[in-house]
Amino acid sequence: MGEISASIGFINKIVNNLYELDNKATEDIYTDIRSSGVIVPSAEGRTKGALSIFCSELAKMKNGKVVIDRGDIGFPARHIDEAAPTLRRRFGQISLLILSGSGKSLLPLIDAQKLALLIAKSENYKDHKIDVITSDPESPLGKLGYKYGTLMVLKGRELSEDKIDTVEFRSVGILEDVFILGGLLFLYGLAETLNRDAPASQIREYIASFTSEVTKVVEDVVRSDFMKTVVDMLEKRHVCFLAGLGSSREVARMTAVRLGHVKRAIGDQVYVAGDASTPSPRAGDLLLVISQSGEIEVVAAWCKNFKKMGGVVASIVGTKGSTIEALSDYSYYIPSNSFDGGPNDFYLKAAFASSPIPLLLVYKLQERGLKLPEYILRWHHSVTS
Repeated sequence: MGEISASIGFINKIVNNLYELDNKATEDIYTDIRSSGVIVPSAEGRTKGALSIFCSELAKMKNGKVVIDRGDIGFPARHIDEAAPTLRRRFGQISLLILSGSGKSLLPLIDAQKLALLIAKSENYKDHKIDVITSDPESPLGKLGYKYGTLMVLKGRELSEDKIDTVEFRSVGILEDVFILGGLLFLYGLAETLNRDAPASQIREYIASFTSEVTKVVEDVVRSDFMKTVVDMLEKRHVCFLAGLGSSREVARMTAVRLGHVKRAIGDQVYVAGDASTPSPRAGDLLLVISQSGEIEVVAAWCKNFKKMGGVVASIVGTKGSTIEALSDYSYYIPSNSFDGGPNDFYLKAAFASSPIPLLLVYKLQERGLKLPEYILRWHHSVTS
């Protein structure tokens, strides 16, 4: 893996950071996930979206795993230490899988601390694992992963890149782009290796294959009429809605968080369709839909309703000639390589394809004379997340 993308430079950083992953840590986390009977994911914000996409694909694979989120109705207790005995009895070894760039995310830290106390008291280091992917090995979560499971260090931004000018977003991404998208790529490589029951040494090969595919998608979409139209619309003063179900909804949420920081800075709002607090659309509003099949009835119904209200529908779809594509005013097609029982890479590609949208909107606004330095975006992030 080397430098392969010129137009969106932060993709290069993601590739280089994945190339530097420690081989032993890669093998250890693969072994933990492979030997676990149940995965309990824990993350926050966009990182949670990336982890949820992986876990959703993991649960659907023919060689997949049982995945139980703490927020699921079927989670057997309020806290993971209380639930652990029941989960262990039902499924076997437990992996608390944590994705956190800072290594300080509050809910994952609470989960890890509670499970660590249980492990320490029982002195049973085999049945419960705390598997942490973070950029900071000296963080609280990094230390817990190192002691009670696996610590995987995946670089994000360098500290020197945290105070940057708008013109540098292409090379370093916005906020935690590099870590989150890099984490998603690694997890997809892990999923493909698990699905094929291949040795851990194959993870890098699958990551390289996925990297080549998502890079092609990013290079194509940033040059597309679809992207130009969407960014031109987002520059206008109206509300933007994002929609999808399942893993597509997680991609939509990840995009909504980043896009929301930019739109709020110019006085607009971004919502995810279907949330309790989501208002009705108005004429001129934009609905951006993510859908692999393009045939999800409830999402198609949202599209129809949106158009009746005078809104504009744009979609990223994985199936040509689908209902949602037909209902869209503008559509972008992403071919996916998937087969029954294996991970579907549409969601990985869609996450990367949508990642340039807020970045290109920032540049569009700057062309108009409105400069949005990242400290403003960080402020919006701090008060809305």
